[in-house]
Amino acid sequence: MRVCRMTAFLASVTLVGGLTVHLGAAQPKQAAPPKQTTQSKQAAPPKTDIWKDEAKETQPPWWQRDLSNETIDRIMAGLQKRDPARAKQLAELRKKDFERFKLELREQGRPELEQIAVERYEGRRQEQTARFVEWLKVDYPTEEQALAKLKDGDPQLYARNLERLSNQYGYLYEADRTNPELGVVLKEDLELKKRVDQLCKQIRQEKSDAKKQAIGIELQEVVAKRYDLIVRRKEVAYEQLLKRLNDLEKQVRESKDEVDIWRDPKVRQENVKHRIQTLTDNKVRFKWD
Repeated sequence: MRVCRMTAFLASVTLVGGLTVHLGAAQPKQAAPPKQTTQSKQAAPPKTDIWKDEAKETQPPWWQRDLSNETIDRIMAGLQKRDPARAKQLAELRKKDFERFKLELREQGRPELEQIAVERYEGRRQEQTARFVEWLKVDYPTEEQALAKLKDGDPQLYARNLERLSNQYGYLYEADRTNPELGVVLKEDLELKKRVDQLCKQIRQEKSDAKKQAIGIELQEVVAKRYDLIVRRKEVAYEQLLKRLNDLEKQVRESKDEVDIWRDPKVRQENVKHRIQTLTDNKVRFKWD
C-alpha cells in the first residue's frame, strides 16, 4: 500500500445564506376554513416528488451559505472603518432588500470575508492537529512526549517534528480513523519493517558466521510474518471493495425501482401539476435572518 502523507484538512469555508421556511397557519376547529378560489388553492405535494432533488443541483455560492447576523455585523464593522459612507448605504439596503444586500456585501466586504476564511481554515487545521497528537499519545506515547517538550521551548523545531511525524504516521492515523482493522494490520507491519531493517544492518556488521546464521533465521521469520500481513492487508482491501460493490448493487436496484415509479403516467401528472403550482405561487414567504 502506498504510504500517503497526511495533509491538513482544508475546511470548506462557508459564510452566508438565509433559510426560507414556509409557515402554514392552523385553522381553529370551531371556525370553518375560508373558501379558497381555484387560483389560490395549493395542492399537497405528491407522495413521490421528483422535484425534491433540484435544490441539491443548484446550491447557492459558498459565500452565501451559513451567513449569521454575527458574521454580517463583523463584516459591516470592518466596512464602517474602511468606508463609512458605503457602510451606511449597505445598512439601508439590508433593511429594504436583503437578497441584494448579500450580493453587495460580497463585493464590499471582501477583506473581511477573506480574513474569516483564513481564520476558519486555521481553526480546522488546529483541530486536525490536536486529534492527530491525541492519537499519537495513545499509539506512540514516546513520540508524543518528545514532541510535547518542544512545543513551548522551540516552536519551529516543534513544527518540523510534527511534520515529520505526520509524514511517518499519517497514513496509520487515517487508517485507524476510517478502518480500524486495517489500522491494526498497518501498525504491526510498520514494526516488522523496522525489525527487518535492524536485522539487515546487524548481518552486514556482524563478523561471526554463527551469529549471522542466527540473525538470518530471525530475519526469515520476520519476513514471513510480513508476507502474511501483506496478504491480510489485501484481504481487507478486497472486503472493502466487496462491501462497496454490494452497496452499489443496492443503489442500482433502488434507482431502477425509482425510475419505474417516475414512468407512471399518474405520478407524472401529479408532479407536473404540483410543480406548476409551486412555480406560480406568489405568496409572501417568511425569511429567517
